[in-house]
Amino acid sequence: MQRHSRTFAVIILIIILMIAFSQCVHETKAFTDGRGKEYAGASKCIGCHKNIYDSYINSAHFITTTSASKETVKGSFNADSNSYYYRPELKVSMENRDSGLYQVAYLNGTERKAARFDIVFGSGRKGQSFVYWYKDHILQLPVSYYVPEKSWVNSPNYPPHNVKFDRNVTIGCFECHASYINKTSETVANEEPVDHFDRDNIIYGIDCERCHGPAATHVDFHEKNPEEKKAAFIAGSKNLSRDGKTAMCAVCHSGSAQTMQVPFNYKPGDKLSTYIYPSREPINNADAEVHGKQYQLLYASKCFIKSPLLNCSSCHNPHIKERDDPALFSRKCMNCHNTTGHKFCSMTSLVGPSIINNCIDCHMPAKSSKIITVKSQINTTAIPALVRTHFISIYPAESKRFLSGKK
Repeated sequence: MQRHSRTFAVIILIIILMIAFSQCVHETKAFTDGRGKEYAGASKCIGCHKNIYDSYINSAHFITTTSASKETVKGSFNADSNSYYYRPELKVSMENRDSGLYQVAYLNGTERKAARFDIVFGSGRKGQSFVYWYKDHILQLPVSYYVPEKSWVNSPNYPPHNVKFDRNVTIGCFECHASYINKTSETVANEEPVDHFDRDNIIYGIDCERCHGPAATHVDFHEKNPEEKKAAFIAGSKNLSRDGKTAMCAVCHSGSAQTMQVPFNYKPGDKLSTYIYPSREPINNADAEVHGKQYQLLYASKCFIKSPLLNCSSCHNPHIKERDDPALFSRKCMNCHNTTGHKFCSMTSLVGPSIINNCIDCHMPAKSSKIITVKSQINTTAIPALVRTHFISIYPAESKRFLSGKK
């Protein structure tokens, strides 16, 4: 009798385990966003906004950080173009190994250190820098890639003659180049802050909800009410003031600033000064830093001061890839600066009708960043990192250069 009881108990246990296993097999794992349950995840936007989504995934914002792979790293790994030389005897080579892509330091032909490409910073329009995981914190790789030169270069502001693998990457880099990373703790080593992260909790690039705010309630409502076409439970930029619209961009495009709150948490309509300080600062155009200061430069521009409706989206459509097209942006200038309703460009008689195809090079010229410099190979001069200024003005030297190119 006791033996039969044990057999019956075993059978019951087997049935319970089979039921539990069956439920696990058929259960769909729920999406969890590190930012909280109020976030739906960008993939949820595809159902209603597929055309916008398909366009946006090719934009610089969306790919401003990515996981490193042969597809996302722009530079060459071929033997004739995969090395950066600091000195004749010291180089870093970019190598495709079985376990991934690596930067490998060699001294007199002997390997001294190798670190893997783990994360790419930069869309690849101008350049890319690379970082790698070391335990639970992140360090920058010594060699970057500069697209205009089509070459590997020394990472920005790195020592020119020595290889450096130990620069800490803090959460601040991700706050403008990603949508989220989970910072687990912070320590100090050699008087430098070291941020520690959960490597399985990263949202690369600038996703839909980084700009539009959390959308779980919005998605849930419209999935249940597909006949409702008016967007519900989501912040629309058209309902924001000009300051509100520009603040959405200024969270990242206002340069290094003291962080008051975690910028990942910024939502459309929030007051910018509660997240970063200073939110706006005086600009001396002669000394203005063009990298990351677009917000301050635009605010100081006469065009912005005299045009109460002008904001970032007046010129930029963040959903599409629109770089390197001066004619596109010039047409937007013509919305105000037309021949009938506004004082037109005084260079018209010299340039002719083609002037409408390029206002940008004269009035928003590319200028060298003072905080970002890169160096290409041994004994070469620093390569200027050119960024188009957002201080819209008249630049006589640039106009002269533009005209000389036309002749």
